[in-house]
Amino acid sequence: MNMNPFDILASGAAAKPGQVFLANEGSVDNQFLSEALTQYSVGWKSPDGKLEATLRTLTGEPIIVPKRFSFKKMDNKSAFAALENDEDVRAIGADFKRVTVQGTVVDAHTVSKGLTIRIDRDEANDNPQAEQDAVAYVRTLLYRGEIIRAFSGLAGAATGGNATTATWTAAAKADADAEVLAHLQTLAGDSGLLPNRAWFGATAWTKRFTTMRASDSVAVANGAGLTPEQLAGLYAVDTVSVCNERYQSGSSKSALLSNNLVLLFNAQTSGVKDDPSNIKRFVTKVNGQDFAVFREEKAAFIDITVAHQSLIAITSSLGIGKITVS
Repeated sequence: MNMNPFDILASGAAAKPGQVFLANEGSVDNQFLSEALTQYSVGWKSPDGKLEATLRTLTGEPIIVPKRFSFKKMDNKSAFAALENDEDVRAIGADFKRVTVQGTVVDAHTVSKGLTIRIDRDEANDNPQAEQDAVAYVRTLLYRGEIIRAFSGLAGAATGGNATTATWTAAAKADADAEVLAHLQTLAGDSGLLPNRAWFGATAWTKRFTTMRASDSVAVANGAGLTPEQLAGLYAVDTVSVCNERYQSGSSKSALLSNNLVLLFNAQTSGVKDDPSNIKRFVTKVNGQDFAVFREEKAAFIDITVAHQSLIAITSSLGIGKITVS
């Protein structure tokens, strides 16, 4: 198959074999559901599982919900309230103290998303794996779309004093880690909760190394080579991640996550709808699966549609931080 990543066409456009286009609602019909290709999709993973891992690190565990649902836009401070005066002690004959969790209830629904790829019958006859290859290719596109949505939502929610700048160059000789630690404490004061995730764009990660390596302080210079895992311990966060992934944007390749940004935020792995995460990914099963595959036969070609239903939401903007590095 000659699958061209530049050709993502609007629904209804004249598609050619190998091109990807927006899924038509009529194609996502149970009469076209392919059990075999759906099961293939269930077992499919991106190379090294990087796309799935990136999405889960950005949004936490997916939360399974019906098509229409509600969630509580959390105030992280109330989620981490403490009892200081024995409020949990019940007197004889009395009821237990009632606790209410504060937060705005939001009515929402997951969004139907999908892409279709067209396979020429002659190519399908030449390649027995053509349909499976098409499913894998479209899945990568859908995952990249979810990652871009999650990153854009987090970056856009970091405002005011939570969005800061830093100069990390060899001439600056900055202690980049000290700057990140200070910003983490600022964010903890805003939300009542220290962020548990730190994301570096590829350029920001390189600049961190460059500025610290040039430092006159031996301790700072030696810290430049810390791995993301070691840095997580220093920052007291669950994960530090560096994104080197690219995607095709027009005639050039762009970073999947903005290169010069450091994002600091909270994303829990509980899979609970009302936990104090800044971001959540809500998922509605399609025919019992996260992704469903539909196969529609035409005279000269076969249309393969991969569909899913999800909603990525910023459920609390408190404590989301952004450092723009120059």
